[in-house]
Amino acid sequence: MDYCVQLGFDNINTPEEETAVRGYGVDHLKVAEGLGCKALRVLRQEEFAPAVRQAEAWMKEFQVPVVIEVILERVTNIAMGTEIDNINEFEELALKKSDAPTAIDCALLD
Repeated sequence: MDYCVQLGFDNINTPEEETAVRGYGVDHLKVAEGLGCKALRVLRQEEFAPAVRQAEAWMKEFQVPVVIEVILERVTNIAMGTEIDNINEFEELALKKSDAPTAIDCALLD
């Protein structure tokens, strides 16, 4: 069964240097900045930790919220459903600590 939320469109206002996000629709960085926030975009996994550090620095310096937009692949299997008790999981859930070795806090799994 295919559950789909399609928000993408070809945003002609996206700068040429941002072609990696051209088909993603709304430029969430511009929206966040227009609302007085700071914003960062993460395209690759290795950019995530530095983006969090930058966000923390900006929050301290400017005293405003910081939005981190993480660009995922166009088609992603994420847990979703029509009701909280009717969620489709596309991958096995972490049921014990060894299932989630990279988790920060696995106390809930013990």
